[in-house]
Amino acid sequence: MAVRHYHHHYHFSYLTSKKRHFSSVLIVIAILSLVIIAILHFLSPQTGINIKQISPQIIFFATYNTLFRLLVAYFVSLILAIPLALFITKNEKSERYLLPVADILQSVPVLAFFPVVVVFFIKFNATETAVIFILFMAMLWNLVFSMIGGLKTIPRDILDASAIFKIKGLRKLRYVIIPSIFPYIITGSLLAWAQGWSLLIVAEALHSYIPNGQPSNDPLGLGSLLVNSFYSGQNSVFLASLVVMIIVIALINFFVWQKLLHIAERFKFD
Repeated sequence: MAVRHYHHHYHFSYLTSKKRHFSSVLIVIAILSLVIIAILHFLSPQTGINIKQISPQIIFFATYNTLFRLLVAYFVSLILAIPLALFITKNEKSERYLLPVADILQSVPVLAFFPVVVVFFIKFNATETAVIFILFMAMLWNLVFSMIGGLKTIPRDILDASAIFKIKGLRKLRYVIIPSIFPYIITGSLLAWAQGWSLLIVAEALHSYIPNGQPSNDPLGLGSLLVNSFYSGQNSVFLASLVVMIIVIALINFFVWQKLLHIAERFKFD
């Protein structure tokens, strides 16, 4: 019994010493990044852009607007996905009933209810919120199902050790759950961002879903620039927006996701 207790203590001590402050660092970095991009976003022009008078400055602000929407949608998805995944896997009964429901919700195409969402938010003059909401719905389930998979892989002795040392509630979430499923969070985040980029063009081109809508009413972003410049025949604007989008995706992938994937390898259980 003493040997088993020492075995639990060793694993738990190793887990917490290795990962204790990592989630706090990530939260601080995420908040600072979001604040910086939010400031630039609210300082940038939002709508009413004339495609024929486009400039590098407008493309710059469009890029920041798009990144802001993606980041807000991602962080809201991440914050909601964690308790949702924990609730679904709370016990065998909840998992038996809630997992199929979540699977059905995941299978419903976001674009199926996109017009209804747009009309609803337009009534409150909240086009920005409409874009973010659509991106959020596209990202959420990728994170939820990745986390559910990660929760299934946590070794029993780690959970037993947390129970022995009375690690519960938020402390357990911070020091045990999140570090343990961190590789799955990163995998789900990659899928979520890919889904967000794929829907961005549709989400930002809102005028096609608004009665008597005009392209100038669309929220300024890379997605709306791509769509509206293509249909207006402004090939130079279209190519510039496309190149910028590709560069941004590549930079985020290399400097963010590849680095996080490398870090996530340290959190995998042998």
